[in-house]
Amino acid sequence: MTWYPHRSKRYHKAIEITEAEADLIISSSKESMTDVVVISQAEKWYDVRAMTQDELEDFTADLERAKTAAEDEKAQKSLPN
Repeated sequence: MTWYPHRSKRYHKAIEITEAEADLIISSSKESMTDVVVISQAEKWYDVRAMTQDELEDFTADLERAKTAAEDEKAQKSLPN
């Protein structure tokens, strides 16, 4: 099964931020719908303070699918023709 990240990406409230912004949010954030304020994956950082637990689970699942798809694509390209 092939996952097409551009076709099936859901809308998420997560906001992509810089690592410096993530550090600031982590050190100073007092308001969040959950205990999670920042998520990072593949050297990208996301502000997730406005997300519910269900939205966080959906978002992290989408991030994992994108990571797996990228790894599969890389592995396919490295195979001899």
